[in-house]
Amino acid sequence: MRYKDDWESAQKRLAAWWDREVIDRVCIQVTAPRSGVKRRAIPAPATIEERWTDLDYVVERQAEDIRCTYYGGEAFPLFNPNLGPDIFAACLGAPVTFAEDTSWVDPIIKAWDPAPRLVLDKQNPWWLLQMELLARAQEAGRDKWITGIPDTHSGGDALSALRGRQELCYDLVDHEDAVRVAMTQLEPIVLEMYEEFYPAVDWAQVGSSSGWLPTWSAGRSNVIQCDFIALISPQMFEKHFLHELATQAAWLDRTIYHLDGPGCIRHLELLLSIPQIRAIQWVPGAGAPPMPHWISLLKRIQRAGRGLHLQTEPEHVETLLRELSPKGLMLNVAVASQEQAEDLIGYVSRWTAGD
Repeated sequence: MRYKDDWESAQKRLAAWWDREVIDRVCIQVTAPRSGVKRRAIPAPATIEERWTDLDYVVERQAEDIRCTYYGGEAFPLFNPNLGPDIFAACLGAPVTFAEDTSWVDPIIKAWDPAPRLVLDKQNPWWLLQMELLARAQEAGRDKWITGIPDTHSGGDALSALRGRQELCYDLVDHEDAVRVAMTQLEPIVLEMYEEFYPAVDWAQVGSSSGWLPTWSAGRSNVIQCDFIALISPQMFEKHFLHELATQAAWLDRTIYHLDGPGCIRHLELLLSIPQIRAIQWVPGAGAPPMPHWISLLKRIQRAGRGLHLQTEPEHVETLLRELSPKGLMLNVAVASQEQAEDLIGYVSRWTAGD
């Protein structure tokens, strides 16, 4: 791979990480500005929406980011073909609003009588744009990067976007039957999307894939999530949304769950009841204490036989190495220079060896 000279050895460690095995050291992904590379200016389109939807610009901008990045350890060049977290809902007819760093949709389910019919329209302009972005990224990135599977907020996240988060919380009390019917319609749609996404990134030909999180794997891998569950009880989660996540995990070959914020911790045991979820990405959330504060939670996940993917600061690497098992541990760190990245990888190697 053009921007990853040691890709073969990184692949072996990444494959071992999924199985909670250690080849020669703890897995660590370290990114930094690539030494000796001058970034080219990529002129941005005039409007925020065009910066998301002008695919020439989107591909060129990410390609330049990848070219200018050093990928140390198990880090690798990954193109994220994302149009924002609510594009799943947009493909079902919800109108999209774009901001500088994200996008969202306006709810379209105003009432449950008559019941909405939730289907994927493959002539929907957002679906067509998403598939075109995948195709362009895959073609431009041959032998340069891995094109990831789009950020797919399906299931409960999609329903909360289509209905409105507050309204859906009320519905779980007042309109349980309607929620159940809606989830029955939504559940197969994510698999329908997957059936289109994975061929678009040539996973069958190359025998591997990654989601938006850099967790490459042989076969079909992705990160799944349901951030909406931070607002509800475990009983409501189990009754209405757990099955959709289990269905996704069963369809995929390798699955990691994105556990986002303290409000989701109460659902951990239910998530761990899905055997196909092999690892957890813990994200403390905005304003929360840094990663070492969560050691007891992280040990709990490891005791359940699951791997960890943790984005952390360089100064916290030593604490995490000391407190956590190296089996299934993946640290993701950004540093200021390629020299710092190489030094950090060397330190982790010496730590694992016991020096």
